[in-house]
Amino acid sequence: MFLQTKTKKDMSKIEQLSEIMDSISASRDIRELLQASLNKTLKALSSERGSIFMAGEDGEELSLKCANDNNDLKMDQIRRKLGEGVVGKVAKEKRSLLVKDIRQDRTLTISNMHHDYRTTSFLCVPILAGMKLIGVISITENNTGKPYSEEDLKFLEIVAGSIGLKIEKSKLLCEVEKIKKKAETDGKFTELGKFSSGISHELNNPLDGVVRYVNLALNTIEEGPARGYLMEAKSGLIRIVNIVRSLLELSRRNKNSNLKMADVNETMEHSIELAMNCATHKTVDIKKDLHKDLPMIPDMGLESIFSNILKNAVDALGATGSIEVKTARNNGFIEISIRDTGCGMPQEHINRIFEPFFTTKEMSKGVGLGLAICDDIVKRYNGRIQVSSQMDKGTAFVIQLPLKDNA
Repeated sequence: MFLQTKTKKDMSKIEQLSEIMDSISASRDIRELLQASLNKTLKALSSERGSIFMAGEDGEELSLKCANDNNDLKMDQIRRKLGEGVVGKVAKEKRSLLVKDIRQDRTLTISNMHHDYRTTSFLCVPILAGMKLIGVISITENNTGKPYSEEDLKFLEIVAGSIGLKIEKSKLLCEVEKIKKKAETDGKFTELGKFSSGISHELNNPLDGVVRYVNLALNTIEEGPARGYLMEAKSGLIRIVNIVRSLLELSRRNKNSNLKMADVNETMEHSIELAMNCATHKTVDIKKDLHKDLPMIPDMGLESIFSNILKNAVDALGATGSIEVKTARNNGFIEISIRDTGCGMPQEHINRIFEPFFTTKEMSKGVGLGLAICDDIVKRYNGRIQVSSQMDKGTAFVIQLPLKDNA
């Protein structure tokens, strides 16, 4: 693979790949993203002609969205059905295609497709999010006159994967923003619940697939700029997964039939483990004081409460810090406290932290649903949640859940 060979030419390819990923990340709309990606990829692969087709909503047909040699404003009218032509074949099979010489390739039954091209070699790669088809990118007319190589194919596959990830992320954030505006208007979670139920099937499987392929790519790429960009992509994926999980919590509101019983301490231990998985590049000292004789209670979302608060605690810490977790039985209540030595919050933020969509983080790092979900779950228990904080000294959450005989 070109990423594993440290020649001057290969390092140039890595730099070009990094530039393309920068362009993909910075693009503000899909058309700009596609055109910029195509132009820079053509330059990196010393090619003159290329195109990107995008799949329709039904996934049965693709339409041309950009092509460097086509100035026709009616490009959307150029379409391919699944299985039709090279683009349709790649879309249907969801497999990349490298043809070194179409005149000698017996795997293709498409005749005369290259009669107006100077060269007979081309690349065609599906744009996927997991196994969901987003589109197809094709590259041809290599200026060197040589056939494309396996290294060229790998290069194009990385570009296609980045395009697919960016498009899926953009769609999700766009939908979240629409729902946010509506929720701010009517003050209700109803639309969020409908939305989150709808996206669970559409996004969870593709996200799992994309994470898996990013991890596979990381296992084959040595240290260098491209690996750094893949690590950033993985970090972004994890944030998307967390957003989806937060939205899905809203769709489960008031579905309390057939509740399982939960062990508070076991749930806390698991939540701590999850939080520590996110504490990369930080040294976090966890101090635990867990009461040994707590009764089991109905599980209305305990892990969501603990995980959201612990994640915020980790985010609030600098390079080092501590989090103190305590459970106790106190006057008819199970009391859980989570304290951190982080940056703290001003009073005006404390007054708003349980509001849906209130956040001081960037949109890419959170949508402000975590603590709103915590507050909602605690109310299902008829419990209480209190917060205190001092700037530069830390924050403490205290949750009180009534025992059955005190409810």
